Amino acid sequence: FRLGSSCSASRVLNKKMRGFRVSDYIHVEVLSLKELFSGSYRFRLPWFQRAYAWKSDHVGKLLTDLFDVMEQDGPARRYFLGTLMIARPPGNLDTALVDGHQRVMTLTLLFAVMRDLEPDPVKRTEIQNLIGTSANRLQPQDNLEEFCRKYVQAMGATEVDPDGETDSLSEAEDCIIENRDHIKRELSDEETTLETRRQLLDTIINHCFVSVHEVTDEDEAWRILQIEEDTRHHFNDTNRAKVSLLSMVPVADREACRRIWEDCESLLDADDLNGLLGHLKAIKIRDKKKKTSETDIAQAYCINTNGIGFMRDVVKPAAEHFSALMTRNVGNDKDRPQISAALERLHWLDESYWQPAALHWLEKRPNDPETVLFFKRLDRLSWLLRIGISDAGRRERKIVLLLGEIDRGKSIYEMREFDISKKLMTDTLEMLRGKNFDQRHYATRILRRLSADLGQDPGPVSEKLVTVEHILPKSFVEGSPWRRNFRTENSVKEHAHRLGNLTFLNGRQNNTADNREWSAKQEIFKQSEFLMTQQLALMPDWTRETVNRRTEDLIALLFKNWDITVEPIIQRSLTPRLT
Repeated sequence: FRLGSSCSASRVLNKKMRGFRVSDYIHVEVLSLKELFSGSYRFRLPWFQRAYAWKSDHVGKLLTDLFDVMEQDGPARRYFLGTLMIARPPGNLDTALVDGHQRVMTLTLLFAVMRDLEPDPVKRTEIQNLIGTSANRLQPQDNLEEFCRKYVQAMGATEVDPDGETDSLSEAEDCIIENRDHIKRELSDEETTLETRRQLLDTIINHCFVSVHEVTDEDEAWRILQIEEDTRHHFNDTNRAKVSLLSMVPVADREACRRIWEDCESLLDADDLNGLLGHLKAIKIRDKKKKTSETDIAQAYCINTNGIGFMRDVVKPAAEHFSALMTRNVGNDKDRPQISAALERLHWLDESYWQPAALHWLEKRPNDPETVLFFKRLDRLSWLLRIGISDAGRRERKIVLLLGEIDRGKSIYEMREFDISKKLMTDTLEMLRGKNFDQRHYATRILRRLSADLGQDPGPVSEKLVTVEHILPKSFVEGSPWRRNFRTENSVKEHAHRLGNLTFLNGRQNNTADNREWSAKQEIFKQSEFLMTQQLALMPDWTRETVNRRTEDLIALLFKNWDITVEPIIQRSLTPRLT
């Protein structure tokens, strides 16, 4: 609105605004990461700032994006990491990092790992300068400051593992160590050479940019951020998609398209219908990396001229196929049980990256005699991708490549994307054998799958009915009989969190078992309703060797049911198979 020139309020406002410049209020500047970490800022995290919470999935996606940028040439070789909101008095290095904590901490982890992998002392010092020398560029909250210095920021810190029990780490500390070690694995594998790391570093500091929004008053910065979060509109909900897409179709077709959309709503709930649009985009554009956009879908399917065709021939059949996937109702009477079993296990995964391939198969080859084999292979591939690859973008890209093989009409036996590479196999085994396996997001799902492979699906983990029991307790009092087989704290740390030390109990039995000695737990295991746990009661003792052997047995069982040739490294088990 515009106040009339005669209004006294307008005159007062004009007087106050006279000489006001936006740059006096907020300064906006685009900086390369080299400039951001040059020493012009010493980022300070307010004590009430949200804790560091990025997981390896977030870090994996960032790494994949950075490697993609590194491989580009010309103007395409740049990457925008979003906006930082900061506050600092004029001429002061001390800078409140109001928004951007997760990115700045993750970049610090990345620099730290690259520093400690760099053999040249001169280049190592150059990387350390990005982190800080006399004072670190990032000053975390007081309770994290010493932890970050010891395990991240100091020269050689990423080669140091935390002392004591992993259970004693806070959630933020655990995320820092998990992401640090994930970056280390990704950058030190045999495929990543020293020259590749140096090229990646050049890409990060010289071709990656942030938009820095700077104000002088910290309270004002928080107000700006709060207003932005309160007024931000999320464009990907189903209702918005419906309004957007229907507004783009020809006027004469809108009523018919609306009825078809409502038919789809009767088949799928809102989340599934919105997810379906993303899958249709992946199938058509072969790109799952970018956020689902109604505009992208409209352009790809030309719905401004063929809206009724899009709704009738694409959306409606896809919704029917998707509903069949959700209800595990795929295939003829003879094949349906096997397909349903594969779909059931696919749905146990916490991500839907496999669904575009399943939809595309049903669209292109609905009556193919290889449908059973397709879903078995898709089940195997999807689980191995989830375990062995932390970056969701790389998992989705693998599925996009599979879409092309479906288009080409290849036999399942000819589809190279179903092949399991040596690296994927190695990475999967490393995760399954990890000493902190129980902290993986997929750990309980794998344990459920193993129980099902043994003959009993316990259902999802829940607070009362299905809980995870650590057979060797994560901690116990001095003088406990457990100390006979696990003499040091390090021995407990090495074995308590491994796959072979986990089983299921109901909540009541879990509370009773707690950190009791092995013989007492045996009696509880005998009374368990879980087949996997009942078998453990037959073990005469629970030792380090038992945990190691059972870990290998369970891994072998997984791979056997995936029809994968067992690598020699798996054949270390000294006990009969649990089956």
